[in-house]
Amino acid sequence: MHTLEVSYRPDNYPEWIPWREFEQKFNMIGTRGALDVGGVPTARPGFYPRLSFGKPQNACDNNTERNTRRGFEFQVRFQGSGHVVLDRFRIHAQKLIEKSRATC
Repeated sequence: MHTLEVSYRPDNYPEWIPWREFEQKFNMIGTRGALDVGGVPTARPGFYPRLSFGKPQNACDNNTERNTRRGFEFQVRFQGSGHVVLDRFRIHAQKLIEKSRATC
């Protein structure tokens, strides 16, 4: 079983917050004998050139009463089993003006 779990944490939050989980969505690419004439691995089912994680769910930290989807700096963690190549990823942010107390 191939899995990929994506987690994030805003502003050095002490815990990783689950963002999205993919199970059996990615198959191995370039197995033995799956090469084209030039010796380049062929893309087989499970190859996703672009995959959206969607927005993280709105979650409120009980201690700070802060929406964990908002922050100044974000860390992203990818964990999984199986073989995957992640060339690059892009995160889109929206600039918001917050109230003096950033409550949920």
